[in-house]
Amino acid sequence: MGSFKAVRFVLIYTMFLNLVATAAKLIVGFLTGSLSLIADGFDSLFDSISNVIGLIAIYIARRPPDEDHPYGHRRYEILLTMLISLLLFFTCFELLRSAYERFLNPVVPQITVWSFASLLLSIAVHVYVAIYEKRKGEELRSEFLIADAMHTRADIFVSVGVMLGLIVVRAGYPILDVVLAVVIAVLIAKIGFEIVANSTRILTDARAVDVDKVAAIIQQVPGVTSSHHIRSRGQEDDIHLDLHIRVPARMPVAQAHMVAHQVQRKLLESIPGTRDVLVHIEPQPSGGHASGSDTLAGIRKAAQESGEAIHHLIGDEIGGKYFVDLHLEVPDDLTLGQAHARASRLEERIKTGWPEIDQVSIHIEPAVPAIRVCEQLGEAELQRMISAVTHSVPGVFECEATQAHWMEGKLFLAVRCILDETLPVAQAHDIATAIEDRLRRWCPEIAYVSVHMEPACRDNPSAGG
Repeated sequence: MGSFKAVRFVLIYTMFLNLVATAAKLIVGFLTGSLSLIADGFDSLFDSISNVIGLIAIYIARRPPDEDHPYGHRRYEILLTMLISLLLFFTCFELLRSAYERFLNPVVPQITVWSFASLLLSIAVHVYVAIYEKRKGEELRSEFLIADAMHTRADIFVSVGVMLGLIVVRAGYPILDVVLAVVIAVLIAKIGFEIVANSTRILTDARAVDVDKVAAIIQQVPGVTSSHHIRSRGQEDDIHLDLHIRVPARMPVAQAHMVAHQVQRKLLESIPGTRDVLVHIEPQPSGGHASGSDTLAGIRKAAQESGEAIHHLIGDEIGGKYFVDLHLEVPDDLTLGQAHARASRLEERIKTGWPEIDQVSIHIEPAVPAIRVCEQLGEAELQRMISAVTHSVPGVFECEATQAHWMEGKLFLAVRCILDETLPVAQAHDIATAIEDRLRRWCPEIAYVSVHMEPACRDNPSAGG
């Protein structure tokens, strides 16, 4: 709903105008004995009553959410809006009843210039109020003001009908007064049903926003692979959205949380009247072999059989398509063309062996040269070589040997590595495997290597490396 003070001013202002029209018709009606004019006057009085109801409605609806009403009190505005439709139906009933009585007991009222003057004043006031209240209702996004404007529009038909009836009666055809009353009653009933239908949609949580529109906005946010189970409810100025988004399975939780915030902010900015967006995060299901452990193990084996050294192997499904990403180590004396040819051959082998994979991304990097005689290195040199071997692995801040023992010409090595704390566990495990592979290629004499992983603290100087 729009500003409480603005809506309250509109209701008080239009109530004053309705009371002016009511007073004019009731005074002239009682003085001339015109029952139709008196009935029209009471109908205008209902307009003033509806303004009072509106003031009560916006006072209750503006209350903030509380323990008993966590979603706020906006539904009270709709409930009280329904009372306006009841007033319309009551007016309709009274018109039909008066028409029936007039049909059984014809009455010829005294018709004067004041009768027409009061009706013309009433019509002018109602036309102004209907236009003004509808415009303000749309501007302030108030369902009550719009419904009350529809009620006032019905009063215009009533007053016009009464005026035509008086003219017809004066011309000597009192029966047409009854016919016009019935027609006007049907028009009023139609407006009442429109208000009920609109209010019922909101009270029954009918869809407030088109699902395709919401989905199109969500897809604009980077990191979202798909969306589903999109629900919306509420009024035009109080829309609540509830939806599910999928992100890559290997995306860190912190990053997925940021993606959800971006989706929420994008929807709040793109859909006017949206007050709340609840985003549920789900990992993109694999649905196939591209991200399965068997497939990744098979790709590692295929690379080994081809004589290629790979690491940082990741598989994901995005939008029903399968993607594989890996790092290929090649001798540093190769040209770019030669290295690219080796990468292309490996890509072709992967796609041939696993046709369900849509795309293979291979990152080429120089291999770490092997040192055949690790035993000749001292402790300090060993630490420097471990740091040199592992510093280029993505996500690794620092590595150091914690234990190094030689037994029968074989090296038993324990390494402690500091990794990015936001990395998913699966990706951290892949990095540990890559470090182990690099160390073994660097020193074939390694019989056993254990890689201990620790998260980098935010105040750890190594985390900035």
